[in-house]
This record gives sequence, structure tokens and C-alpha cells, in this order.
Amino acid sequence: MNALIKVGFDLDLIADLFHIQRVSQSALLQQWLSAHYELTIDEQKIFDRVASEVAEEGDYWNEEELKIQAVSFLFYLANIKVKDQIKIFYERPLSAVINGYQLAVIADCMIATPRSFSTPKHPYFFLQEFKKGKGEKKDPEAQMLAAMLIAQHMNQDQKPIYGGYLVGSAWRFTILAGTDYCVSRRFNADEPQDLLQVVFVLRKLKELILNR
Repeated sequence: MNALIKVGFDLDLIADLFHIQRVSQSALLQQWLSAHYELTIDEQKIFDRVASEVAEEGDYWNEEELKIQAVSFLFYLANIKVKDQIKIFYERPLSAVINGYQLAVIADCMIATPRSFSTPKHPYFFLQEFKKGKGEKKDPEAQMLAAMLIAQHMNQDQKPIYGGYLVGSAWRFTILAGTDYCVSRRFNADEPQDLLQVVFVLRKLKELILNR
């Protein structure tokens, strides 16, 4: 083993060790981000309430408050769970040895195919981390990319891995296809239209996973 790589290391180190190339455009990412759906009347009511609370209080929430009061409702509206095929996991450890390097991370949120006793088997998407924008030292993007690399190694199917990271009110979505890595524009949770698109992007994951 050449080195022990721990959660919290910087993005440049990951890119160097695993030959990751950041690309400015990705047709796969664009297809994912352009998702559009219609909310039902009941879904719209839930969304309006979440959007209002995010705009008024989101800057002052800690990670757990953000997860409970906003992120969990966005995943509910995304409606991506499929029995025995797609399940959402929180705070799950992942680790792998890749090319002689050990990666280990706690995945804040992961979408995966579950095993019989509801542990993740094939991970497809990670959201990392539910962090406030002020005074944070950890790099959620680096942790997310580490989780994506672990998932790529676990799945061994040459299929893309999807990700997202959240700092303050800013959401960004990412895709890892081979060694090509692409990052979306910023989606501002304080803006209702951007937050609605976050719901649509999350909902699109069901189709992307089922069609793999």
C-alpha cells in the first residue's frame, strides 16, 4: 500500500492520485440536469413550504437541521425509492483499496441498490455534505469524489457515478465517467426555481439508475 488517504484530504491530491480529469462539458451531465417534471398539487404545497423555510432560515441551520427540515423533504418530493432496487442511505461508511491507496469516507447521503438486509450493494449517487457556508474547513467536494471513486471500484461496470455537494445554499451536481469528472453550475436553494430544479435532478436519478 503506497499511502493511507483519509477523509478530508484536498481535491488536487485525489485528482493526481487517481488521474481524474476535470472536463468543462458532459453530455451525460447535461441530460441529467435538464430533467423536467410536473409536481402534483400536494407536492407543490410541500415544496412551497420547504422553499419558504430554506429562504428564511436556511443560513442558520446546522447540518442535522438542514437534513431534517430540507434535504429529506426534497428527496421525498423526488420520489426515487423503488423496493429492492433503489434506496436512500444516510451516514454509511465506505472504503476501498484502489491502485494501492486506501480511500475511506462516511457518505452523508447515498442512493444505492440495497442488499437483503438494507445495506448498500451498488452505490450510484452521493450527496456530501450538509454544511453551512460559514467557517467550514472540510471540503465536501473532495469527500464526495472519494465516495464516487469507491463506488466506481465497487460496481466494476464502467457506468457513470453521480454526485452532489452542498455548501450553504449552493448545490452543485457532478458526474464521474471513467476518469472524466464534470461539475454543474451552482443551484441556489434560496431561489425557488433553482430549488425546484434540484428536485427534478434528484427525481431523474430513478430513471438513470433503472436504465443502467
